[in-house]
Amino acid sequence: MIRSLAPDELAWFLSQSFAFVGHSDPNGLARRLLTNIREIDAEARRSFVFIEGRPKAGAHVIIPNIQEDQFNLLISNIWYEDQVTDLLTLLETLLGDIDHKAAYISLHTFSPQLISDLEPFFKGLGFRLEEVCELSFDLSDVPPLGLPVVLEAWDYLSDAGFREVYQMSEGLSLGDHAWSYLKRGQGSFDPDLWFIARETLDQPPVGYAFYTTKSSSLDGIYALIAAGVLPEHRHSSEMLRRVVISSMLYLASQSPFGRIETTLPTNDRKLIQIFESLGFNTKTRYKHFVNRPV
Repeated sequence: MIRSLAPDELAWFLSQSFAFVGHSDPNGLARRLLTNIREIDAEARRSFVFIEGRPKAGAHVIIPNIQEDQFNLLISNIWYEDQVTDLLTLLETLLGDIDHKAAYISLHTFSPQLISDLEPFFKGLGFRLEEVCELSFDLSDVPPLGLPVVLEAWDYLSDAGFREVYQMSEGLSLGDHAWSYLKRGQGSFDPDLWFIARETLDQPPVGYAFYTTKSSSLDGIYALIAAGVLPEHRHSSEMLRRVVISSMLYLASQSPFGRIETTLPTNDRKLIQIFESLGFNTKTRYKHFVNRPV
């Protein structure tokens, strides 16, 4: 049987998850954390356990709201008592019952050894291990650019061309589901912030920069979904810098006190260095298991 929790079970659930990752005082940490949770009823409803005589495994799940363009199933606080197969049974059931486009399993407090032990089992569920870093940039600090590129915004008729530029730049082929997820995986699709970059309007594309809006105002927050350049411009980082700075200048004109946030894979160290050279600050690094359209 799989069920969600009653509010008075939440402290026990948190203690189980903290003990699973090896915390020295799981009960004490759970009690302290509970005093900072405002909506205990809601958090209990998001916490699920697999019971077979007694609780065998658990997971905290934030269910996506498809109506509000939220497609990501976010799973954290996973644990199991005896066998990893109990946890897999719980997750397989939740993944099958909940409508979603992608699923992420947080590993913020997991040791490298525990992650390594779990990886082959989650691979069997269709997940892969990723390590990423989160970066941010204050739009009040956009560096000067002598020669900006021309930015062309997305429209319905240009969708195929945008998709082609992205695939050529990234050296991959996307299915329809993956292309749709790229547009909406981080929130509502914002066509005015999906850009193809050209030297001039009558020249072919040189790269792209795709954003979405988290909040729009003078201090708005924008998420950089992806940015890149075509293969012929990869011999140096100059074109990528021009594309990204040009898009940042546009965002700064909309939200001069705003911020850009982005997530990059840590295995692409060169890309991280380019963004850091532009003034992006690395906030945190973490690993997660991810299952999304490809």
